[in-house]
Amino acid sequence: MSMKPLLIEIGTEEIPAGVAPRMGTALFDALHKLLADADVALASLRLGVSPRRLLLHAADCPVMQADREETIWGPPERVAFADDKATGAALGFAKKSGLSLDDFTLADKGDGKGLYMKAVRTQQGRPVAEIIAEAMPGILRKLPSPKQMQWQDGPSRSDAFIRPVRWIVARLGDEVIDFTFAGIQSGKISRGHRVHGSSGEIDVNDPFAWLEGQFVRADRDARKALIVTQLATAAATAGVELVGDDALLDEVTDLVEWPQAIAARYDESFLRLPAEVSRIELKHHQRCFSACNADGSVSPVFFAVANIESKNPAAVAQGNERVVNARLADAAFYFDRDPQQSLDARVEKLSEIVFQDGLGMVGDQVRRIRTFVLDNAKALGVDADAAQRAAYLCKSDLTTGLVGEFPELQGYMGGIYARMDGESDAVAAGIESHYAPTGAEDALPEDRIARAIGIGERADKLLGYFHLGRIPTASADPYGLRRAAIGLIRLLSDTAMPIDMTLAKVIDEAAKQWNQQRVTIAIADDTKAQVHAFIIERLLGMSSTLGVSRTSIDAAVNSSESRPLSREALIARHLMGFESSDEGQAIAAAISELPTS
Repeated sequence: MSMKPLLIEIGTEEIPAGVAPRMGTALFDALHKLLADADVALASLRLGVSPRRLLLHAADCPVMQADREETIWGPPERVAFADDKATGAALGFAKKSGLSLDDFTLADKGDGKGLYMKAVRTQQGRPVAEIIAEAMPGILRKLPSPKQMQWQDGPSRSDAFIRPVRWIVARLGDEVIDFTFAGIQSGKISRGHRVHGSSGEIDVNDPFAWLEGQFVRADRDARKALIVTQLATAAATAGVELVGDDALLDEVTDLVEWPQAIAARYDESFLRLPAEVSRIELKHHQRCFSACNADGSVSPVFFAVANIESKNPAAVAQGNERVVNARLADAAFYFDRDPQQSLDARVEKLSEIVFQDGLGMVGDQVRRIRTFVLDNAKALGVDADAAQRAAYLCKSDLTTGLVGEFPELQGYMGGIYARMDGESDAVAAGIESHYAPTGAEDALPEDRIARAIGIGERADKLLGYFHLGRIPTASADPYGLRRAAIGLIRLLSDTAMPIDMTLAKVIDEAAKQWNQQRVTIAIADDTKAQVHAFIIERLLGMSSTLGVSRTSIDAAVNSSESRPLSREALIARHLMGFESSDEGQAIAAAISELPTS
């Protein structure tokens, strides 16, 4: 069988960070499935992903699809023949199949229901380039992306994509795989780095090496590893320790094609700011990495990852320093001004901030959370006075200038300002970390008061949005309700700091605050049931995250007794042990033999 290299490259304007890897994986899976379904075997398929391209390459791909035998089953003998003559059903099926009646025999299908008409037809193999060309536009249209756009800069472009498509390479050896997508005709010409590279015919045998010569490191894992090495070298040279940040590393990897780590330094006067302020500024606004000294103190040294190999790296560093110093100067201004008004005095301003249209103001939400924590302090395992005080102040930092400029600092700066106001460490710690966890992998807060506030806030949010009918769909969750449910599950199911409240009790108590407040809405029983079912669905879906099987957690939560989720998690772990034991497997086998009604 003739084999030739296969190359697909979709060239675009810069794709947002985090999106290209998902699209690349989906493209990889779709092409692999297309060829597997066509019985076209690939020894290997390599994926390349960068901000400006999605690339697939196989060193050896069959040029022709092999001939295949197709078995066609027709109607049963009792329908196909009557008095030893073919019926209209048999003749019609043969005609529909493109075969004559003589091509069919009678054969046993293996279902115990007698003989059926059967024919074996040989399908001629097709050129693989044709198979790919036919499918590729449809595959590209279905690639997952948060948003798609259409553009008009010449030919009519009816296809939407995450960013404008600028070139397409599609080759099987020397042959171009002929298709058009988004107004672009496939061909052999690729483009290198936007600044350092040029256009040319990409090497179909080794496109990764060709792109390397064009200042593009297309292998994402290799690019990421290079950034790690460059940052470590730059930190060692500067005599500091890099502050690790996996999320930032992934983001930067998706922003550059030719990474170059550069050390820079902001003004030491800004070291008086809380440590998280400079880290957040560097990460979220400049995509730069922070550093610390050997003793753990914050260092003014930071690291940028440029996408060009500058002849004057010092100028690149100075450009980053100017921006960072300006941003930190703004932060210092607000940090000095904000404490002139205490968090307590700022609570009143929360009644001027909309929580959500139809759900009242943030001040209303704070009062609900405060009462929830106060009413359930014992079950939540917190001191009632400290917990209600932390809940009362937990959103006040939303009115400060520093959080207004750097929203990522909410909660953290609330804790800082609480300590400056003379609030207790218990109150400050509760405010500081009550937003955690923000995701399925984030660490849980170590503070019980923070957990209590977090439980009340998440239950409150879910009830409010479900009341408005803003329930997540399979493809959209604009209000982060799945994230709220996952955070609530993690807080309630943690066995290290167990909460002595069932999920139903948490929902009832949160709904009570809405109904007693009577500022905006009343939560109906149907809404509570919807929220409960939604959370349980999320619980079952994240069973592996909780370290249990879906079967065991399903059995635990659906038993006749309602228990706190922390106990359900423990029971699920015990059930897993029983499930894998000899006795458990014997019982499972016995149940499987029972007759079904």
